[in-house]
Amino acid sequence: MQKPPGSTENETCSQPAIYNPRRAPKSRGGCLRCKAKRLKCDETKPGCNQCSRKNVACPGYKSKALVWSTKHEKMLVPGQEAPFPAPSTTLAFNLTEAISGSRNDPVYETSDSRPESKEVLDETSANLKAHSPPEPTHLRRDSNPPTDSLSAIRQQLNRSTVPEFLLHLPTMLVEYYFSYVCQIFSSFDGTLNPFRSTVGRLWDGSAPIYYAIQSMAAAYLANHFPRMLPVGVQMQRETYRCLYQLPHGGSKGAGENLDKTLLTVLLVGQTTAWHDPKDLGLVHLKTAKRLNRRRLEQQQATPVDSRAQRQNEFFEQCILYWDMLAGFVEDDVDEFGFGEFELTEYFTPSPGAESSSSDDNGQVFPHPWTGVAPKVQKLFAHVGRVIRRYRKSVAQDAASVNLLAMDLGFDIDFPQDSLATLEATAKAQSLEEELLAVELPLPSNLVDAGDENTPVQQYLILAEAYRCAALLEIYRVFPSVLSRRVPYTDSGFTASDMPDQELHDALPIPVSQPPDDFLVSLAIHTISLLEKLPPTSGTRCLQPIVLIVAASELRYPSTSLSSFSLPLSPNSLPIGDHLPTYMPASSSIFNSLTNREVDIATARRFVTTRLQEYQLSLPAKPILRAEMLVRETWRRSDDGLGMNGEGVFWMDVMDEMGWGTIYG
Repeated sequence: MQKPPGSTENETCSQPAIYNPRRAPKSRGGCLRCKAKRLKCDETKPGCNQCSRKNVACPGYKSKALVWSTKHEKMLVPGQEAPFPAPSTTLAFNLTEAISGSRNDPVYETSDSRPESKEVLDETSANLKAHSPPEPTHLRRDSNPPTDSLSAIRQQLNRSTVPEFLLHLPTMLVEYYFSYVCQIFSSFDGTLNPFRSTVGRLWDGSAPIYYAIQSMAAAYLANHFPRMLPVGVQMQRETYRCLYQLPHGGSKGAGENLDKTLLTVLLVGQTTAWHDPKDLGLVHLKTAKRLNRRRLEQQQATPVDSRAQRQNEFFEQCILYWDMLAGFVEDDVDEFGFGEFELTEYFTPSPGAESSSSDDNGQVFPHPWTGVAPKVQKLFAHVGRVIRRYRKSVAQDAASVNLLAMDLGFDIDFPQDSLATLEATAKAQSLEEELLAVELPLPSNLVDAGDENTPVQQYLILAEAYRCAALLEIYRVFPSVLSRRVPYTDSGFTASDMPDQELHDALPIPVSQPPDDFLVSLAIHTISLLEKLPPTSGTRCLQPIVLIVAASELRYPSTSLSSFSLPLSPNSLPIGDHLPTYMPASSSIFNSLTNREVDIATARRFVTTRLQEYQLSLPAKPILRAEMLVRETWRRSDDGLGMNGEGVFWMDVMDEMGWGTIYG
């Protein structure tokens, strides 16, 4: 009698087991040959009977890797949404395919997946086809999308068929990444979001990506569940460990490994501030630049096709945005390779690069981080670096002059027209001219990414807000640039010194006003642009740095309290119920409230409200620091601190308080 599967050698021959095939447990195993040919395999080891009867070598048995279910991921429902227009569909699909690759692309193969037979290759292709998301033709959305992180986790728990005490934490974190985290990591969501589609195809075959998305989800949940903080840190360490073990070059799939490694660095490096706001992730930014440089060097041997060019633009613009945020909080730019020369040489966009990725017909598809105007962010990055270098050099020179004055015993005036000041001012003026000359793409040329929370018009509004913020920083730190553009005297403008027409056309605010009032008007205008973007907009992840820059210039008109004749001691207070008869020498503080003050107060309230709303929908730790920074800047400005020089500047407050982080 044939021995049934699962029988052991310890069974006695006197009591043979009764084998009933109908009651035998079904097995989904079998040798690779039987599985490929859909034959019943007895799973005899080392070779099955099917292969023995046919006199062929049994290929053996292969244990399938555990694949977590992603059935709850929001993908596409056929017929639920109308299809994109033909040009939009073609460009969007090409961009998604360029970033993520097709299912037969080597980037989807792990380093140890080398099929040894045709049967194994067919099985692998079938598995990839089964787990690959459908083509991005329609956008799936939940009927009740989550509004914040807590509602997202509650929905995830409610729709699970597994009891809560049996839920696997890594599985929950992976599902939470796809249900909520990937939405806030990009300016648009859906199957065209590469941090959903590409990561969705790669995570179950890449250990670094697997741990990276868990670290992101745990870090986000730590805002509400403190016990998730060590989980996120541990997953972050596991990501680092896997990254260090990956081969970055020399192998056959070195280019594909570089792409996957760079994607992992973007995931785990750009979110270090989610775990610890003091961690700027600058080492990871340096690694990302080095990996992308190696990618480009490998492509020099062969012609670069359109797909590779689009993929290059995606990675370059991701690094550009990350580099821009780091430039406002990091001084040692040379140490980490953040020099201005590198940014100009490094980011060399294709023709028409004032927008994001575009096709031959001029259709522009938004980038998840740079939107439709990467050139504006590139100039904004330059502005941040020029300002930090300049203020650092001025502070060092001022400290040296103060030390010299103490040694000599008398005051020494600081030279205002030093070489560093002249060079920085020249660079700032050049950047101002480029910012005013930027032409944003037409709305008709923009491709809708398919996210109803982020229509294409919002990208244009955000790009204009970035440009205004960059100009505001230039005019604030380099007032000579503003006076050269808009000459103003105490008596106003003369016929020969009319406001510049280019500035008048670019900024819809009155330019015929004193410099301080002009800066406040420009800040209010920048805030008004952000007011047009609802708090649910996908661009909210790109707004914090603009909010900080504009909010820091919402300064009330300065008043002097030194000219008032007030009682100096309790003995001089009047006796009785009558008010004191002392009248101020200058009654400016007793003037009525003005519309300008109301506008400033309204703008301040909007900033604080918006930052508090973003603490519920974005990583809370960086946004909380942004709110603290803005409030401290206002407090010092209202108290009259720094009024003897150039006023209170938010970068100085950030450095003094140690609140530097990645605000985005």
